[in-house]
Amino acid sequence: MSDKFVFQNAKIKHMESKLITSQSVQRLIECSSKEDAFKVLLEMGFGSSIPVETNDFDTLFNHEEENALNLLKEFNVGSALDAFLVEVDYLNLKSVFKAHATNTDFSSTLIGLYDVNEMKALVDGVESENLPLEMKEAVSKLLELEKAEKLSPRIIDVTVDRAMFKQILSLVKKSGNLAKRYYIKKIDYLNILSFLRVKKLSLPLEFFVTSFIDGGTLDKDVFVNSFDSMEKFKELTKPTEFRETVEKVADSKDIVALEVSIDNDLLKMFRDEFNDLFSIAPIVNYYLTKRTEIKLTKLIVAGIKNHVDPQLIRERMREIYA
Repeated sequence: MSDKFVFQNAKIKHMESKLITSQSVQRLIECSSKEDAFKVLLEMGFGSSIPVETNDFDTLFNHEEENALNLLKEFNVGSALDAFLVEVDYLNLKSVFKAHATNTDFSSTLIGLYDVNEMKALVDGVESENLPLEMKEAVSKLLELEKAEKLSPRIIDVTVDRAMFKQILSLVKKSGNLAKRYYIKKIDYLNILSFLRVKKLSLPLEFFVTSFIDGGTLDKDVFVNSFDSMEKFKELTKPTEFRETVEKVADSKDIVALEVSIDNDLLKMFRDEFNDLFSIAPIVNYYLTKRTEIKLTKLIVAGIKNHVDPQLIRERMREIYA
C-alpha cells in the first residue's frame, strides 16, 4: 500500500480512544433494568443524538451501525474497502429474496455498494446494469429453485453466501494481502462451523456438501473423507492452522465456543496490524471492532431484557478493544 491511507488512519487513531472498554461492558452487564442499560449505553457514546427517554434500542443500534458503515465508505480510497462494504449488500439481498418469497416488505438503512431497490427489481425480473454478475447469477439460480419449489431459507442463505465470497475474493485484489487472507480464513471457518453443525444434528453428508463454500484452504474432500470419523477430521486438519481450533471443539461440538473463538481470531488478524498506517489495517480493525461492540452490547441488552444470568452473557461475549 502507498501513503494514501495515512490521513484516514490518523483520524482512526483519534477515534480509537472512544471505543468501549471492558470496564464499560462490566457496568452494562450489571444494569438491573433495560432503562438503566439504555442510559449507560448513551453515556458510553452510543446514539449520541437519541433522547434518553425513548429507550429505543433498535434506533440506537441502527444509528451505530450506520455510523460505522458510513465511516468505511468515507475512508474507501481507491475502492480498497469494497470487499467489506459488499457484505452488507449480500445481507440485504438475502432479506430482499426472503421478503419476495414470503410476499412481505423489506427496507434497509444499511447500504453498501448497491441500491436495495435495484435488488428488488432484479428479483422481480428487471435487468440491472449496476448490480454485479455474482449477484445476478445468485438471483437467477434462486428464481429457478423457486419455480421448482425447491426453495428454503437455508438455500437462500447458502446461494447468496457463495455469490458473496466469489465477488469478495475478486474485490480483495484492491485491498491487500491481509484482507485476502482474512476472507480465505473466514471461508474455512464457515465450512468448519457448517461441518460441526451437521455432525451435531446428525444430518446427512449431502446437507453439508450443499452448504460448502469454495475459496478456502480446506478442500471439500477434507470434510467428506472424515464425515464418519471426528478422529479422522482432527488428523486431516492437524497440518493446518486450524489444528488447535478443531482439537478444542471436534468432540464437544460446542458451536457457541467455536463462534466466539472464530470472531476473536478473525478480529485479531487486523488488530495485530493496526499500527500499519500505510495499509487499510487500522481502518478495518476499527470497523470490525465497532461491529463487535454492537454485537456485544446487543447481546447484553437482550440478556437484561430476558433476565438472563450475567454469567451466561459473559460466556457469549467476544473480545473487545481494550
